[in-house]
Amino acid sequence: MIKITVIISIYKDIEALNLILQSLNTQTISDFDIVVSQDCQSQEITDYISSYSLPIKLTHIDQPDKGWQKNIALNNAIKKSSGEYLIFLDGDVIPYKSFIENHINSAEKKRFLSGRRVELGSFFSKMIRKQKFSVRVIEKLYLFLIPFLALDKARHIEEGISLKKDTYLEKKINSNKNKNMVPIGCNFSCFKEDLLTINGFDEDYLSPSIGEDGDLVWRFNHFGITYKSVRYIANVFHLYHTRNWGNANKENRNMMKEKIIKKEYICHNGLNKLYKPFYKR
Repeated sequence: MIKITVIISIYKDIEALNLILQSLNTQTISDFDIVVSQDCQSQEITDYISSYSLPIKLTHIDQPDKGWQKNIALNNAIKKSSGEYLIFLDGDVIPYKSFIENHINSAEKKRFLSGRRVELGSFFSKMIRKQKFSVRVIEKLYLFLIPFLALDKARHIEEGISLKKDTYLEKKINSNKNKNMVPIGCNFSCFKEDLLTINGFDEDYLSPSIGEDGDLVWRFNHFGITYKSVRYIANVFHLYHTRNWGNANKENRNMMKEKIIKKEYICHNGLNKLYKPFYKR
């Protein structure tokens, strides 16, 4: 059995973290460990994790709060991970029951995997946070609940539909046609050695989007590491929150274009510090 580490990137949301850990504790397989990587320092979260009773090994790391530095937190988690296969979750997404099993059963060398996510509306998110609704019940009754999710202004509702792995429909959907889809960092996995090949996440990105997922694609592809879809078999619920990315997408895209021109397939400011070039922002 491949040794698995699940890496959860969080900020200060204990409520969501508790829901994620509950979900991980009820997965269809339990042979994995967890690294909770916090992009800040919080005694409240440290105390919470210290007191949390979980049969799965859990490691907690943090770093000073200096604004968005998720890629630094991710690289620190990779260094702490003991697994040869890494599965990444954001601190505001709750995985389906078979999430870990379907990621690892789909794993291939030289492939990076990504599913999608249902972006829940504010009402369902609030009820889940208050534990009035169980995510397992929503998962089981998903097709019935679709009209209510739509009324709650959920996004990407179709991504919550669950299919059996290796069925005709699943194979047809997750065929070669999807290989150009950009993975999303909140539902992503790969072999650790493939991340080591590109020197991990690029820490030059200091704002959300692109740097935590899209930037990986062109660097992976250069080394023959290609995308594989696990849509509809490795699903997650994304809890509602407002977004304020400002010009992050544009700035990150411009930075990535510059790096592509320079052919920085192995990032200079990653797991190992080769050197840190200056980029105008």
